[in-house]
Amino acid sequence: MSSTTTPTTTVTIPSENKGTKVDVTAIAKPFREDIQRRVADLEKAGLEPPLLVGLLANTDPAARKYAEWTGKACRADGLRYELRLIDSPIDVENALNSANDDPAVHGIIVYYPIFGQVESFSGTSQDDYLRDTISYKCDVEGLCHTYRTNLYRNTRFLDYPTKNLKCVLPCTALSVVKILESIPNCYDKSKPIGRHMEGQVVTVINRSEVVGRPLAAMLANDGADVYSVDINSIYLFRAGGRLEKVSEDETPESVVRKSTVVIAGVPTKSYKLPTEWIQPNTTVVNVASFKNVDEESLLQVPGVTYVPMVGKVTVAMLERNLMRLYENFHRPKLLQYQQPKEEEKKEETQAVVVAPSLSSEPWYGGPIQLYNAVALTVLIALTLRK
Repeated sequence: MSSTTTPTTTVTIPSENKGTKVDVTAIAKPFREDIQRRVADLEKAGLEPPLLVGLLANTDPAARKYAEWTGKACRADGLRYELRLIDSPIDVENALNSANDDPAVHGIIVYYPIFGQVESFSGTSQDDYLRDTISYKCDVEGLCHTYRTNLYRNTRFLDYPTKNLKCVLPCTALSVVKILESIPNCYDKSKPIGRHMEGQVVTVINRSEVVGRPLAAMLANDGADVYSVDINSIYLFRAGGRLEKVSEDETPESVVRKSTVVIAGVPTKSYKLPTEWIQPNTTVVNVASFKNVDEESLLQVPGVTYVPMVGKVTVAMLERNLMRLYENFHRPKLLQYQQPKEEEKKEETQAVVVAPSLSSEPWYGGPIQLYNAVALTVLIALTLRK
């Protein structure tokens, strides 16, 4: 369930002797330029750009850096951004509900972790509970229950069968898809939708609901066989929503060795993906805030393509999601408000036109109508005299 259109971006093709490191700035650029054009169109129409509200209630360096990148990118591209700092994590839910209910807010992002794995009364972690509390009309990260469920079912629209409201996709996972679409030999756009990655074997080392599982589902929906590796289990995602637990003989090493694409998202500084597992001509993407690979040794693998970070494309996808939410749920309300006003003006114009045409004709319409009226009056009078 990936987006269907990706602007063409030039990515250096690896040499035969060593790997290539990819700068994703060029991949993010056309998406941000598209946002800038759409913001300019809104301003020409006399409309304010969408407003994204960020909620930050922690001191995590990665979360603060993400908030900084988001605000800087939004302001550069003409979008409105407001960061709300919250002193206590216990107040985040109230702040979130307040933003949900505010018609002036078009998108919301909560910077995690807040509670981490602390359980909530709902039975899952409190952070997961907060993700599901965000309204689907404002969820720029695409991580609430509505969008996750639709993704795992490969449901691409919110409003079947009319298909006017496209779903929002998790922005970090979507950024990886867009990066892979830009790298030669990962996606084959000559094949039908749902088969662009047919024949590819992918390993995703992470199965969180934020990155790993949505990404595995998206790549499987595009036709790949995706091994999802977590601390103590390996699952295989296949096209059509099939999910299988692999045999006990499979290990992280065995699935990485057979993969054409490897995606590492382990959120710990100590983890390093063994370079000797990576085969020549493999694409390796690091989505963690820490480097999960030894970059120097990895780039010695013949033909390897290495993407060290995805943050710039993630922010571009965040902006893209914000614009989609605005067009799906917020801009239509403006149009609905304006439409009755236009109808009222139309009715007033029609009334002005009709009134003179009525006053310019005799009340009886014409000679025949006058004769019939007089004859009927005489007949009634004679009947009453009898």
